[in-house]
Amino acid sequence: MAVFLHDSLPVHRVPRIQTRILVGEKSGAAATAIWEQWIETGGYIPLHYHEVEEVLVILSGSVDVTLGEEQVTVPAPATIVVPARQIHGLRPSGSEQVHLLAMFPEKSPQIFDPQGTLRPLPWEDWQQDET
Repeated sequence: MAVFLHDSLPVHRVPRIQTRILVGEKSGAAATAIWEQWIETGGYIPLHYHEVEEVLVILSGSVDVTLGEEQVTVPAPATIVVPARQIHGLRPSGSEQVHLLAMFPEKSPQIFDPQGTLRPLPWEDWQQDET
């Protein structure tokens, strides 16, 4: 059994978002990744997609979610299921920080921009301007 105390895991900070990897390839997971993320007011997760399904659990705050052509405001607590290969993006909709969990049925999910180009992982993404 592997146990990871969250407070002992590093929080990766880039200009738009903070991420803590709760489970993934480096933790020995065979088929799952879970990322804990915080988006400050003015921050965002740019439009992107994954080859696998993503489940987002909004723990606090309110987030504007773009899924394909649809845009919806989702207040916490809520769960959003993003189908595989569905372009999506997030940004806080209010003045409160958004706290969420992003879960994937793959230990090392990749991120692609809407044109299909591989994007950096959240903790490696230093881009400050939305594309």
